[in-house]
This record gives sequence, C-alpha cells and structure tokens, in this order.
Amino acid sequence: MSRPSLPDLRLELAATLIVQAKHIVLATDSPEQGEAFLGCDPETARAEAVDLNRFPIAAEIEALHAYAFTPTVDDLYDVNALHGLAHFLSSLPREDWDGSVHGFPARGGPSAMADVLDAASARAALDGQEGAWDDHLSTRQLALLADITEGAVRNALSQGGAGGLTAIPGAKPVRVSLDEARRWLPGRRGFRPTPTGPSDDPVMTDRLRGFDRMEQLTDFVGRHAVRRLGSAEALGADAAGWLDGSYTFDAGMARDIAVAIGADVPTFMGKALELALRRDAGDLT
Repeated sequence: MSRPSLPDLRLELAATLIVQAKHIVLATDSPEQGEAFLGCDPETARAEAVDLNRFPIAAEIEALHAYAFTPTVDDLYDVNALHGLAHFLSSLPREDWDGSVHGFPARGGPSAMADVLDAASARAALDGQEGAWDDHLSTRQLALLADITEGAVRNALSQGGAGGLTAIPGAKPVRVSLDEARRWLPGRRGFRPTPTGPSDDPVMTDRLRGFDRMEQLTDFVGRHAVRRLGSAEALGADAAGWLDGSYTFDAGMARDIAVAIGADVPTFMGKALELALRRDAGDLT
C-alpha cells in the first residue's frame, strides 16, 4: 500500500465533482446548473481541468492529507473538516446515469479520499483530538500511518517482542487498541509522530524559514499565540508590534515571543531580524 499523493487526491476529487455535476444536470434537467456548479461543461470536462479553488472542501481535504501524513503544529486540527470529508464520502453517487459503477469508497476500488479519511481519523484518535470516532485502529489505518503494506502489519501481528503487534482479542475484523498502536507505531521508519513543539516539527520550522513577507510572520505569531496561550493578547501589550508588523527588533523580545508561541528560537529570531531590516530598507512590498 502506498499513501495517496496530493496529485492523485486532487484528480479523484475533481472526477467526483464532475460526476456530481452530471447528477445535478440529471436532477434539474438543466445543463446550465451543472456548469454553474462545476465551472465548466460536465459533459466535456476533464478532471485535470477542474478548478478546485472553487470548492472550499478541496482545501479542507488537502489539509487533512497534510495532518495525516506530514503533521505540523503550524496547521490546526479541524474537526469540521474531518467530519465534512466523512459526510462527503458517504453521500457520493455510486453509479453514473449510464449505469457504470464508480470506483468510489465501498465499491472495492482504491480511493485516495478514503485513505486520507482513514489516516486522518486514526491520527486524530491517537492524538486524543476532539471529534475523533475511532477507539481502535484497523490494519489499513496502521499501514497508512506507518507507510507500509497491510501484509507487513499482519506479519507484525504474528510476531512477538517489541516489534510485534497485539490485536484486541476476538475482534473481527482485526483491530488494535490505541494504546498498542501508540507503542508500536513510533518504531516504524515511515511513521511521522504528531509534533509537540519546534524541536520535532521540521515542517513548521521550514515554513518559518521560507517567509518573505511581514504578514506571514505576524499571522504566524498571532495563530500560535492563540494555539499556545488562548489569545494573541496574552503575549502582552509590548507584543502589539509583533502582531501588526511594526515592531522594533529586540533580541530579547524576539526570544520571548518565540518561546511563548512554541517556535524554533534561532529560526524565529533570524527571520524576525531579516524582515525588520528589509521593512526598514523599503524592500518589503
């Protein structure tokens, strides 16, 4: 089993939206309404040409893909996106109007969206997130998180020792408890634990390092102040300039802000100094 790539995920979503547009035409007897929904004629549309920016659910599904496979505290967990994808998949049309069956979930065909839902819901359960509905994991979910095949998971179930995996007795199909999954997964090379801070969150640090606009930094400070402290105001009155981009760089204050919001201190300080110097030199647009 291989994890679904973002291009595959986008193509499957686009193909799904084309089918939904065709069903709108069928239900309304109005090709115009189908085209208004999709943004192009569903009869001639190719998945590659569908503009997914028209559909808010596309961004939500991509965020769940990131949460499932490249987690970072820079992206806040969204229980509504998780439940939204579950409802979206459960409402998909199963057959086209010519009787052909789609390879959507529950029809036996592989589904990038179903894999994302399985993996994201599993991670949410392991993280103890709000709205997670799994109290145990399937072999498929474990395989997706560990980036291995289901066969490799089944092999682990037959092994003893630290590398072995113990199933819930009598569970059919096979299920593994969350505590057992939390013990076993960190030993798998392909598993990426959910970060707890800057020291184990390379995605967040890389994003911070790549900022080239002041609004990126101020948004970063505000979001992570809310995440860590409950509100941006909790940083104190002296931090107001760090929320609107008007701060005068001070190494001590930069260090305090970085620690408070859970950012990598050297990276944050360096980026804050760079952007302040560029702003003062008129080099920021």
